[in-house]
Amino acid sequence: MPKLAIISREYLAYQKALHNLQLAGEFNDIDLIWSNDHADGACLDDIEYALANPNIMSRYIDECPNITWLQSTWAGVNTLVNKPKTDYQLTGLKNVFGAQMREYVMAYLLYFQRHIPELMANQQQRHWQQYRIPTLQHQTMGIMGLGSIGKDVAQAAKVFGMNVYSLNASSKPIEADEHFNLAQLYEFASKVDVIINLLPHTVETTGICDATFFESMRAHAIFINAGRGNVIKDDNDLVNALNNHNIRGAVIDVFKTEPLSTDHPFWQTSNLLMTNHTAATSQHELVFKVFENNLRKKLQGLPLDSEINIKRGY
Repeated sequence: MPKLAIISREYLAYQKALHNLQLAGEFNDIDLIWSNDHADGACLDDIEYALANPNIMSRYIDECPNITWLQSTWAGVNTLVNKPKTDYQLTGLKNVFGAQMREYVMAYLLYFQRHIPELMANQQQRHWQQYRIPTLQHQTMGIMGLGSIGKDVAQAAKVFGMNVYSLNASSKPIEADEHFNLAQLYEFASKVDVIINLLPHTVETTGICDATFFESMRAHAIFINAGRGNVIKDDNDLVNALNNHNIRGAVIDVFKTEPLSTDHPFWQTSNLLMTNHTAATSQHELVFKVFENNLRKKLQGLPLDSEINIKRGY
């Protein structure tokens, strides 16, 4: 009987969902041996399966010699893949965050496109001014890391009549009209009107958004980082690009260190919006559906969905 540990801040919800399935006659051959928002005091040697927050689980994974599978409750798993232990299956969350991310991206893109910040400022100053506002149609969205989440964003952009370019390590997703690889980063930046970063946290992606990257962007372009904070080499490069009007605006959801320190320059940078890691949050109902599906497959000896190559990090 496989021994399962649930280690998450949402452990009560996951525990209840599993219990309901067992009452219905499913997964009665699973032994839930631990359920908490930490694993302090748990018998780590006994854990074989885990439904876990990767940031929390990274503190314990190297002390779990018998774990064979871990289902992450978050999309980002870099804290786990950076640990020495790699001899287990790690599954992520694909096709879970797409709806949230497309709403996030289009909301903030329209915020700038429709001159909302200027109109709000004018209203506060009782100043009447009309703007010529072009549509998004025929503009180009560049998606860095066009994967499962990016596909939903690309489809939303297409509804608005936009072109979509992708920047990926090697893949050429069918949702993109033109493809670029990491070696073509600056060329990619120069050809799009808005850039959405959804790249995973890897050695190859760390620091690729440097001063030259922001200098390569168009003056009217918007930069939205909803992927990982590691891609920006130096936050001051983005601050300077905005202050010098090299780009029009930026929306930053993820940061190298969270929460952001109160003396960080982002707080006072014009045309930079911070959304405090809220672009796509884990919803326990959707996460548990992924876990339930993979648990069923695991018990049947079938390939798991959304398996992550631990050595590559995605």
